[in-house]
Amino acid sequence: MKRLFNIFALFSLAAGFVACEGNEPTPDNKEYSVELSADKTTILADGEESVTFTAQVDGAADEDVQIICLNDNSILEGNTFTTTVAGEYNFKAVYKKFSSDTVTINATAVEVPVAQVELIADKTEIKADNTDTVTFTVTVDGEDKTSEAKITIINYNAELEGNTFVTDVAGEFVFVTKFDGVKSNEIKVTATAVEAPVEKKLTISTDKVRIKADGEDKATLTVLYGEDDVTAESEIYVEQTKEVLTDATFSTTEAASYTIRAKYDGKTSTFVTIDAYDPVLAEQYEVGTIIDINGTKGIIFAIKGFPVYNEDYTEVIGTNQYCYVFSMDEEDLQWSTEYVWCNCGTQRGDWNTEDMLRFGTSPDKYPAAQWCQAHGEGWFLPSYNELNWMWEMLTDGARDFTAPSVAKYNELIVENGGEPFCETYYWSSNETSEDLVELVAFMNDSVVCLDPKKDNTYTARAAYRFKVE
Repeated sequence: MKRLFNIFALFSLAAGFVACEGNEPTPDNKEYSVELSADKTTILADGEESVTFTAQVDGAADEDVQIICLNDNSILEGNTFTTTVAGEYNFKAVYKKFSSDTVTINATAVEVPVAQVELIADKTEIKADNTDTVTFTVTVDGEDKTSEAKITIINYNAELEGNTFVTDVAGEFVFVTKFDGVKSNEIKVTATAVEAPVEKKLTISTDKVRIKADGEDKATLTVLYGEDDVTAESEIYVEQTKEVLTDATFSTTEAASYTIRAKYDGKTSTFVTIDAYDPVLAEQYEVGTIIDINGTKGIIFAIKGFPVYNEDYTEVIGTNQYCYVFSMDEEDLQWSTEYVWCNCGTQRGDWNTEDMLRFGTSPDKYPAAQWCQAHGEGWFLPSYNELNWMWEMLTDGARDFTAPSVAKYNELIVENGGEPFCETYYWSSNETSEDLVELVAFMNDSVVCLDPKKDNTYTARAAYRFKVE
């Protein structure tokens, strides 16, 4: 057993002399003094700065001395040491199993200079008109790197295409760029709203929306371009007959509904509708008066004349006059509960209502039409044109809910047990697609319904028409 131990000890000495901490006598029973020194104890871990060691045995240099790095037990080649890894390194000199004291070298990290990335803008305030432009420049340590940089709008999480920015949205935009992972300064650009130029509108108005068809009763027309009166310089004409009016007044002996427009400076005006009524019929049927229709009360809102043609529709041989009445009540309902095209494209509400209830899958799915029809035989949901005539009468041609006539007619309706008109959207019987309907905003002519879906809930008021002789 003792022999085995000695063999193991010899093997250990041969395999790892560094592990031997004691300076045991050599076979010649001589002891050696080993010393290790360094010209510096701190270096930069830049792979260039080095430390130079001096190893001596009994005070003299000896080429058999080895310098060992204790961190990984590696033998130093030569007597200098460099590194690119910061840290503490321990060294010893070893000669014939004798070793020096430990020398510690500290390698400090090299501070890598951070690139100076700068974002520059030629302006920080622009107009939000899609033309006023900000141009950015990116420099890295003073060198122009704009073509290589990516500029980001932080608060919109968007990247610019190129180095310029325009917008039509008013607000603040914050920009930044990065180059090789280094972030630049931030720049805030303020875009201010631009007031759109006010476009002049050509409008036409009339002092009367109803005249007697006696050739003497006249409606006087006014044409405005913005706020400028251009009546004298305008061409005022009747759409149905193409007649150009010479003195801005209109009269006729033919009872009918006339649409009148004006042209000025290459523009076409809005229109006015003038109803010319039979004076004899007016004594019996006056617009704005209450009438009883088979036990159901209503108010006359229009008397319209429609041409009668010969068999081949080449000549007008007469005129049929019709009186239109609206119901005293109204109801908030859906136009329909299904999206189905019902062929409701005419300007006859009675025809449309019939088609709606006939072509739809079930009358119960058309609440507004069914409610109107429940007023009695002949009652219907008015067409877009018929609803506009109602709107004209209610506002006395002003087409504005604040018109004095609205309050006058509403008072009359309420006094006779009815429900007043409301400032809201009213259903017409005209559909424009499987899911959309034409509505009229009983508010003013600048308001348009943006969601005229059939299954929305809007207001219905029933109408009735009858022929008068």
